Amino acid sequence: MQSSLPIQLFVSTPSGPLPLTPERGRLHLPQGADSRGAALSYGPYLQAIARFLSQNTCSIVTHCLCRHMGRPVSWKEIERLDIISEKHGALYHVVHLLMHLPGETASFALNVAVSPEQQAFLATEVQLLTMLHEHFSRPHLPRVYCEGEALYAAEDGSERTLTLFVAEWFEGYHEFHLAGDPREEFPVIKVWGLEKGDTLLNASDMHALYRQASAILTDYLDPHSFRQIYPWHHAAGDFILRQNPDGIQLKLITARDYRALMSPGPDPDERWLALCHFFFNLTLRMRLDRLEGTGELAWASPQSLQGIIAGFAESWARKARHEASLPPPEEVLSFMHQFTTREWLSLGEAVLEDSMVEAEEAPFLKQHLGKHISALMEALQSCFP
Repeated sequence: MQSSLPIQLFVSTPSGPLPLTPERGRLHLPQGADSRGAALSYGPYLQAIARFLSQNTCSIVTHCLCRHMGRPVSWKEIERLDIISEKHGALYHVVHLLMHLPGETASFALNVAVSPEQQAFLATEVQLLTMLHEHFSRPHLPRVYCEGEALYAAEDGSERTLTLFVAEWFEGYHEFHLAGDPREEFPVIKVWGLEKGDTLLNASDMHALYRQASAILTDYLDPHSFRQIYPWHHAAGDFILRQNPDGIQLKLITARDYRALMSPGPDPDERWLALCHFFFNLTLRMRLDRLEGTGELAWASPQSLQGIIAGFAESWARKARHEASLPPPEEVLSFMHQFTTREWLSLGEAVLEDSMVEAEEAPFLKQHLGKHISALMEALQSCFP
């Protein structure tokens, strides 16, 4: 390697990160059922990332630190770099980078794509994350600091090119999912992996969760083209949560695509319809998850709708303050408050046709559509006492 920067390699386990040893180095990384090609081994994988980061006197590391900390950083300031193989999803392998400086530590996520399909997806996501930050200037998505390629050299002499990008790591944030509770009619929300173990959200934090998640997605809605971050799914862990003394805070960790589910024409009525389409799909997908993230499809309590509506209105109010041509949120909610059950059902059928992410969702959502509309109409009614 081209620098004297101390680099330590780790493999994440349920017991915490463990140092890379020759025995652990020969273990294969988990890969999805659809993955093709030979599995990667931890040793060559982590060593490829270490070579990538240490090249040119650690210029990539210092570049990321400069952008993250907002000041010049020399590689000589870095006391140690920890490279931790952290997660293994359907699209990426995720590495946690810990850069230790005197008196502080900076965390980064390094996402690695192996197959050509994954690499094409990675390139698209880098472009989307960069565009969304530049266009909307909102703090909800990770900032991309750099992208590049690493050479994976297997023990048998074969080589593979890994594509990757380094982005912001949201320290202290955790995945959450609906979980069954025999004492409750609807699933509760379980936050994973806190230092004190998994925990359940109370009603106040549940309201804040749905309010913030809905506001985040509405923040990134283009109110003219109606392009939006889509698809997304609670079951995929796209939102993560941090519990603070004064409440919770959410982040969105990915942007898989940015497109319009309904493209309005020049007619004002079409724009209203596109906005209602976005809102109704938001209310459906916010309630949808899989139990514990990977189990059966599950449906959040109708109490979540109060938070969903509040988050949508909060974000739309920001848009309306900056663009006088947009109706205020009170007018938007009043318009939808006047919908009949039949009109909601008609809109719901269009939304289901336009917005399915997984095949199983259609029958599940159709089964719950009628009760969802009743609960939504009741929640909207509470906005106009």
